Order: sequence, then C-alpha cells, then structure tokens
Amino acid sequence: MDNRANQITSGQLMALIVSIQAGAGTLNLPTYLALACGHDGWISALTYGIIMTAIISISIKLMNRYNNKSIYEINTFLYGKYLGRFLNLLIVLYLWYSACLYLRIYTNVIHVHLLRSTPSLVLCIFTLIPTYYLAWYGIKYIARFAPMIYLCLTFCLFLFFLVFKDLRFSFLMPIGQSGIAGIKASFGPCIFALLGYEIITVIYPEITNKKKTMKYAIGANVIATIFCVILLLVTTSFFGEEMIKKSLYSMIKLSRSYRAPIIERMDILFIAIWIPAMAMATRGYFCITYYSINKLLNLKKKGIYLFVFTSITILLSNAPKSISNLRVYENSMTIYGITFSVFLVICYLLSFIRKKGVKPHV
Repeated sequence: MDNRANQITSGQLMALIVSIQAGAGTLNLPTYLALACGHDGWISALTYGIIMTAIISISIKLMNRYNNKSIYEINTFLYGKYLGRFLNLLIVLYLWYSACLYLRIYTNVIHVHLLRSTPSLVLCIFTLIPTYYLAWYGIKYIARFAPMIYLCLTFCLFLFFLVFKDLRFSFLMPIGQSGIAGIKASFGPCIFALLGYEIITVIYPEITNKKKTMKYAIGANVIATIFCVILLLVTTSFFGEEMIKKSLYSMIKLSRSYRAPIIERMDILFIAIWIPAMAMATRGYFCITYYSINKLLNLKKKGIYLFVFTSITILLSNAPKSISNLRVYENSMTIYGITFSVFLVICYLLSFIRKKGVKPHV
C-alpha cells in the first residue's frame, strides 16, 4: 500500500477509536452488566473508563519514547529479533481475531433483526465487499468514513431524549448496592466494550500530527465512556434490571418500545443508522490487521493476498454457531485485550531499562 494512503490525522484516529469502542461492544453491554452487577452497571462503566484512560496514556507515552516506531519495531528493540517477531505474530493474531469476532457480531444482529432467512456466510460476504474496497486503498479511507459514528451517537442521544419522560430513576436505587464485588464482576464486559484503543500502537507511525495524539485518543475514550454511562442509565431506568437481563440487545429493544407518530418501526430506523457504526468496528480491525501483515511480511502481490485474507476472515467469523457460543469468543477476546494492555504497560516500564531505540532526549 502507498504510505500516504495510510497516513491519518489525530482527529481521524479519534473517530476510528470511538467507532470501534461504541460500534458493537455497547449493544449487549446493558445485559451483561445487569447480570454482573444489577442496576449499578453505569458505575462500573465509569470506573473502567477511567482505568482505560490511564492505560491509553501509558501506551502513547511508550510510543513517544521511540522515534516514529510502531509496537512491532519496539518489540524487536525490547525483546530481541526472535522473541520480538513472535510477539508481533501474537499481536497480529489478536487483531485478526478481533476482526473476525466483530464481523460475526455484526452479522448476528442483522440476521436476528432484519434478514432472518439469509445465511450468516452470505451476510459476511456482502459485509466485507465495501471493507475489502476500503482496505485496498489504505487506512486513510477507513478513517475518513469513521466520523459517521458521531451521527450514529447523535441519533442515539436523540432517542434517549424522546424516551426521557418514561424513565423511572427509582430503578437505579439504591446506588452502589452491588459494591466492590459488582465492579469486579463487571470487569470483562466493560473492558470488552472499551477495547479498540490498542490500534494506536500499530498505526502510530502513520499519524501526521503526533503532538495531538494523546489529547484525541483520551478524548475518544471519554466519548465512548460517557456514551456507555448514559446508555446504561437510560436502559436501566426504562426497563429495570430484571427485564434487561432477559434482553440481549437493549438499545434495539428501546428503539422498538418507542412509538413515533409517523415512523411505524423505530427499531428498523435505529438499526439502519447504527449499521455504519457496527461495520466500522469490523472495518477498523480488518484494515489494521491487513496493514500489519503487509508491513511485517512486505507483501508484493497485494490483490492476491488481500483476497486470501478476506476469504479466511469470512470463514473464521462463522466459527461461533450460536449466541451462547459467541459469548465464549467475546470472553476470550476480553482476556486477549487485557493481556495486551498489561503487555503495553510492561513494555513502557522495560523501555527505561533497555534503552535501545529510545529517543535520546526522552
């Protein structure tokens, strides 16, 4: 890929992170948190949002210690040639796993709520056609599409405003009933919903205005966290925690519950507007995984390898055969994401001991 086709601004990076964080992980977040900590899910989301902000800060500080390097080059500096390459392989597999899983989540929502007779394999193929096209041209074009997430979030906030009169804030009482145990139990769902920041470490060399990266990356996490908190407050106040536990996609159910004077099926409109947000989670990870493979292996025949990569992604995304099976894969991704976050903190600390590649003035 042309290097200029991968260059993005910090503002585009911000939209891309928000798209990945809010795109798919928030759909079932109210249900998972209701099962874990009852009506205090918004407290857990706020708590872990603050923790993720700290991890993002450390990750960008790690990038700043090296001169225009990605995590792949940093690994070779810190761990040597062979161990560094092995760790790079694990990172690429994690990104690929994420792309496959988000594709499956996306097609599952479409299959359950819109096209129930269409096989998941067919939905995956048609979903990845525009993704394939954008990945061919580079990260820049994926990032240019990412600001669509702001329109999607605005529509959700408008929906929350419409149902405000029907909210029963007594469903949120007593505040903090789940205690520390509830916050611990909600660790997995919250982290899964806020993953996506890790793409910074991969495409950091492609960011043109790096001085603003910290501000925009933290801003992206703040936007995603605030949206999750508002979503949890509204859905819990509208349905109550017992009803949320029985509904997998509370946002879609919320849109279905509102009766608009002109629009008959508000949920169809909601899904249609939210589709770009869900698709961006897949496209973000898909394009960055292909970018990583291309960068590490220096592929020459781009068309052939991109087609093979797309075909394998479609096949792997159909591995989960049911919603319960999909939950197992989501838990696995959460574990991988947590491991990657801890790994970045270790890299940052180790960079003060092994200073090969570190900028002299840092």
